[in-house]
Amino acid sequence: MGARRNISWLVAALLFGALLLPFLVYYTGVMTLGPYAHGGSLGFYGDFLADLARLHLSAWSLLLGPATLVLAWRLAARYVRAGKR
Repeated sequence: MGARRNISWLVAALLFGALLLPFLVYYTGVMTLGPYAHGGSLGFYGDFLADLARLHLSAWSLLLGPATLVLAWRLAARYVRAGKR
């Protein structure tokens, strides 16, 4: 059950990084910096996907950032639980 739960969290974090986080970044950028030069939110998302295909570090960091945080949290929780035994 523990491995299945960890995988579920990682999949949820990857989906968040792929489907929701780019739009949050877009809207934050519009509110702070002004309109996006290459169109609206779908243009930004298309550029995000293209940057993933081009292996740009910024796009991959956006995609994998939430999963990295979940993984670090789960490992820290496991370490803390192991210390209490």
